[in-house]
Amino acid sequence: MSYISYNFIALVAAGLILYALLPEAAGKYVLALMSVIYLITAGGVTSLIFLLIGSAVSFGAALYIFSSEKAHMRTAVLIAVIFFHLGLLFWFKYNNFIGYTQLAFSELTGGSFEFEPVERQAPLGISFYTLMLIAYVADVYLKKYSAERSFLKFSLFTGYFGHIVQGPIDSYDTQGESISTYHRLTREDLTEGSLMILYGLFKKLVISERLAAIVNTVFSDYASFSWGFLLLASVVFSLQLYTDFSGCIDLVTGVSRLFGIRLSQNFRRPFFSESIAEFWRRWHITLGAFFRKYIYIPLGGNRRGKVRKYLNTIAVFAASGLWHGGKWTFVIGTGLLHCFYMITGELLKPIFECFYRLTGIRKDSSLMKTLRIIRTFLLVTIGFVLFRSDSLTMAGGILKGIFTLSPGAAGEAASLSYGFFDAIGLGSADSIILVISLIIMAAVSAAEELWEKGAESGALMTKLSPARRESLIFIMLLGVMIFGFYGRGYDASAFIYSNF
Repeated sequence: MSYISYNFIALVAAGLILYALLPEAAGKYVLALMSVIYLITAGGVTSLIFLLIGSAVSFGAALYIFSSEKAHMRTAVLIAVIFFHLGLLFWFKYNNFIGYTQLAFSELTGGSFEFEPVERQAPLGISFYTLMLIAYVADVYLKKYSAERSFLKFSLFTGYFGHIVQGPIDSYDTQGESISTYHRLTREDLTEGSLMILYGLFKKLVISERLAAIVNTVFSDYASFSWGFLLLASVVFSLQLYTDFSGCIDLVTGVSRLFGIRLSQNFRRPFFSESIAEFWRRWHITLGAFFRKYIYIPLGGNRRGKVRKYLNTIAVFAASGLWHGGKWTFVIGTGLLHCFYMITGELLKPIFECFYRLTGIRKDSSLMKTLRIIRTFLLVTIGFVLFRSDSLTMAGGILKGIFTLSPGAAGEAASLSYGFFDAIGLGSADSIILVISLIIMAAVSAAEELWEKGAESGALMTKLSPARRESLIFIMLLGVMIFGFYGRGYDASAFIYSNF
């Protein structure tokens, strides 16, 4: 069962009916039942078993840590829990890491190395709930809150269907009580939730699926395309990844809102960022918060001098890159490369300040802000090329083709011999729909950005009157049904981050 399926719609509808008809005390049982059904149908019984084992380990460890007065035993239990969860994660997700490391080294040195990856089916959502389980025990150890004494309440939080597949990576102190507490169904929650769901579907079905057609066409035969097509596909993939990932988050946030649950914010218009540091404060917010809270700050943060700060930054981004997958395309593309950007940017800051001072150019002018936004987007796109590539060789070939203005193996003329739209794998009509949809999304994001800077934070659509919001729901529903992309290679269930 995917988030975009008739089965999921039926599950949510049945859950809402039971939630509304049964006594308030039954609310958490309804959500628990929905979560169990979703987990089994989407990931199998094995996924449910491993989730329950992991939850039981953290639940019991936290109870012991909270009640024990022996500091050394509390520390030992915390370390044991961390090793247990990371051990499971490495067993399922990183068992080929050494082989991929040898392969990456051979690619960089021109050698030859081949190995057969060992395929293991990882439990659904293990990358996400592992972090939540570790964070919970660590918080209890640090005495930030008491250990939960209800296993049902705790396991509902860890296995909640709304955040188990792609996050957000919620913390127990902010969401544990909300998920297990009954919320009376209200017109406002149903309206706002429906808007979020439809906006997520708009991003995924109308925009992301069309962008995927372009990316898959060009990247699958990148050596044949000229630098212009490679650049286009690289930029398009950045947009595809955003609309796919944030679209899923909007969808699950909306479904949760139907039940009165407000999940943590995971995106805040990241492509309006003026620096890499700001980008990571806007992109996958809960993941960044986890690494900052449990790695960067415990290591000393920025309190022990610049060298230590830079080393801590490297540790955070290495962990972030590795979390995305056991390949060096992930470790570099979403980790170390961004770390390099941030450290280099900080080292060059005095030079930029001197430039502004000598030229008299205003740092906060609209032109300079726009240039910084474009620069940040292009730097991020380079990292996403690595993220999308199957190997360092493929990423190197694409980036080399772009920066050397390569005509491609077939040449520019050959690439266009059968038409631009055929070359990119998307027809003219779909291309027009895509451009219009991107403009709509950009306009909504820009309006939200301006609204937030005007000290009125919040989603733009939530500021409309109830009647207008309900009219917008009807319009968006029709738009998704009519313009949703269900063409060649369509697979709406394949959210990119569901693989992590």
